[in-house]
Amino acid sequence: MFEEFVVAYRCTSAGSAPEVPDSVHPVLKPLFSRFGGSTFDDGLYRVHTPESAQVIDGYVVDAFPELAERVACFGFDWLGQQWAVDAGTGAADDPHVLLLNPSTGEVSPFPVPYSRFHDSVLVDIKDLGEEQFGLWTADNPGHVPLAFDECVANTIPLFAGGEDSWANLSKQNLQVVWGTHSQILAQLR
Repeated sequence: MFEEFVVAYRCTSAGSAPEVPDSVHPVLKPLFSRFGGSTFDDGLYRVHTPESAQVIDGYVVDAFPELAERVACFGFDWLGQQWAVDAGTGAADDPHVLLLNPSTGEVSPFPVPYSRFHDSVLVDIKDLGEEQFGLWTADNPGHVPLAFDECVANTIPLFAGGEDSWANLSKQNLQVVWGTHSQILAQLR
């Protein structure tokens, strides 16, 4: 696992190999112990630490209560979208993956086992992510690399009437984005 991933993605800031607590979903332990806290391609993709995943899991459940007891975030992209395993789908020892978007308030299931995610799905979508990230960085020089706790998110979320445009994107703190957006989504329910 991770053979294709490490060829396709360049680690631009390595995290320290964290102690992975028993509370972490078993399929995520190898990822966290090898790449926890690491940034790839200047912020295009990042792997959570067990601690950052736990915080984001709380925000995700606030935003999407139907995912309580099912979701475990493991990584995120430059837009602050969270990748998570969904213990409610797939096999118990190889759950499927979800993409959680803080700006649209959408949960997108990926009916692919987690074991194939990094070496297949993430490698396959890299060109699209790189293209969009490159366009944003060209318009916003000096804003990369993104720090581990930063993302580029909609100032006004799309689900709250924000415009889907470059002008509505800004570099922000990941936890602030998810904390704020999850509160708004909870109030809209």
